[in-house]
Amino acid sequence: MKNNLLIYRWGAVSEPLLCDALTENGYAYEEFKMEIKNYHADAEFAMAFMQKIHGCGIKCVFSFDYFPLISMICEMNQIPYISWIYDCPMTTLYSQTVKNKCNYIFCFDRVQYEEIKTIGAVNCFHYPLAGDIRWFEKAYEKCPDHEAYQCDISFVGNLYNGEKNRYRSASFSLAIRTELEALIEEQLKLYGTYIIPQCLTDAAAKEVAEQCSLFLGPEYIVSAKQLAEHAIGMEVSARERERMLQTVAKNGRLRLHTTSKIPKEIYKDIIELKGYADYCTEVPLIFYNSKININVTSKTITSGVPQRIFDILSCGGFCITNYQQEIAELFKEDEELVMYRSMDELQEKVSYYLEHEDERREIARKGKAAVQERFLLINSFLRLLEIVE
Repeated sequence: MKNNLLIYRWGAVSEPLLCDALTENGYAYEEFKMEIKNYHADAEFAMAFMQKIHGCGIKCVFSFDYFPLISMICEMNQIPYISWIYDCPMTTLYSQTVKNKCNYIFCFDRVQYEEIKTIGAVNCFHYPLAGDIRWFEKAYEKCPDHEAYQCDISFVGNLYNGEKNRYRSASFSLAIRTELEALIEEQLKLYGTYIIPQCLTDAAAKEVAEQCSLFLGPEYIVSAKQLAEHAIGMEVSARERERMLQTVAKNGRLRLHTTSKIPKEIYKDIIELKGYADYCTEVPLIFYNSKININVTSKTITSGVPQRIFDILSCGGFCITNYQQEIAELFKEDEELVMYRSMDELQEKVSYYLEHEDERREIARKGKAAVQERFLLINSFLRLLEIVE
């Protein structure tokens, strides 16, 4: 199967890392690059994809994240379709096509995995993401001068305050707005517990779905309440990241790499804004040269370990992250990374580790070793293929 593998490349950040790792380890594969204009009905894409499958004798298709149209094509041709999910929520996983027998769906988030199993996914697995040590080494080889990337504290990521956050532009009734705000504020206090699904009332969910236009077609198995939960979760993530930036900036200059809008009243004079950073050439150098890298997991990732943690550790970076159940299961706290359970604790730990360089460096060293030994991308991918075989 490894010699008859087709990788669909749509722009996932891990694609170039995986392809390079496969090539360096002597594994042959084919690539297909073409935008899917409709996840369930795109005749032009389907025809080109079919031609690639038959022309190259493809026996297995792989993609990061899940594409219903590819599943339909693989089901028709009776070949396995492997999808390794690193987004959560992944809306396409609610497609009716998840029931196809050709699918082998690997979810990094345990709660997501359990949900997809419940709606009928036959071959679905809970499977963590991975990192690539060579990713940093290649960036270092191209840019050995690290001075421009050195800083005390950095955060690389989305602030979730743009157009995709429909909650912020919605008009709710006073009663529902009051209920939602109380729920959001309560969730912001909690780490390792996601209360929105249990506490969101049907009335509030209905109004959120209506005001945020959260509706999918009959191709999907998902309720309006589930979509409302995701929208609220994004707003919780946006507020948590705003508060994190304000909290951390009290300890010193914070360098922020983001393409999101920056509210001047919050960030003026306390944050050094650097804008976009190239994932392959700059981000590894940022992670390595920052004394402290902050991870704030999106609240819609209910239990899993996000890709950013594997990336930071792969580069030998020191990581402070919010507490998350699976982070605590997969990594040794205070040995391979550091976790916080409140904004006050985050501020305390940032202050402490800025002043304790030896401890910080040792934790970063062990974090990188953990990726090398347990979560190396090429090894994780090959184990994944063995499951399918």
